Amino acid sequence: MKKLNGVGDPITIASTTDNNMAIPLVINYTSLLCNNPHTDFEFFVVNDHLKRSNKNLMMSLQRIFENCRLVKFLDPHEERYQQANTDAPNSVIKRNTYYRIDIPEEIKRPRILYLDADMICDGDITGLWQADLGGKVIGAVENAGYLDRLREMGVSEKPGRYFNAGLLLIDTKKWKEQGISQRARNLANDHPEILRFQDQDALNAIFNGDWQSLPSKYNVQSNLVKGKYRKSGTESGRRSQQEALEQPVIIHYTNFDKPWLIRNDHLHPLRSLYDEYQNKLLNQLAHYVN
Repeated sequence: MKKLNGVGDPITIASTTDNNMAIPLVINYTSLLCNNPHTDFEFFVVNDHLKRSNKNLMMSLQRIFENCRLVKFLDPHEERYQQANTDAPNSVIKRNTYYRIDIPEEIKRPRILYLDADMICDGDITGLWQADLGGKVIGAVENAGYLDRLREMGVSEKPGRYFNAGLLLIDTKKWKEQGISQRARNLANDHPEILRFQDQDALNAIFNGDWQSLPSKYNVQSNLVKGKYRKSGTESGRRSQQEALEQPVIIHYTNFDKPWLIRNDHLHPLRSLYDEYQNKLLNQLAHYVN
């Protein structure tokens, strides 16, 4: 495997979490470690007031998985987003969603893979980590059904590509050179009224379609799985979406379709994968304790 961060270096994963999402995040990381046993990982977690017990649970990954090299916690910069919008349709949004904007400035690695907590990996991510960004700052997956979002925000006069910010493959050098974090912070605080989808809107407004498209199988969103989406505007995009349905690698439980929420109107077709990796984590913990 070609190492993007240097010879022998692990894949660098970054996320943000609070106590409500701590266990789903640990299960997310468990699924990554289980499906990529010959690949080393390091995890950086922006710590939004985590309890000691949740920190200990995350740290336990280093002891029970040989390919978990590091779990490190980062302090958030809450003061940077005091004016930012936290009202969102079809989801529960907290201010900590904006903290991902700061991550590329905090982690001294050439490349970072940002992942939301509400995801499960069910395959090899080597191809994702090694993806060619084509000189772009980030690689991301199109957000199913959001072709008009840039126009709605007044960013573009025509429909344009809009990505889901739950998975971002980031070239940190280019990110910092272009001042993405500061530009996103300014937009979040100065124009919160146009950011219906918070930091995701802010980042999409800044990149305005200038990002590398990644295969949809690496961020398979609920609307795609449940058939509640508008197809991609390109033929290659539609092929990518079909591949994602047939061979999903990273499942993203978007909106209220969370496997840990028992609601008959939000039963995700792939919720059993979450249960599978939750059980694997519990078995690993039991084995370690015994």
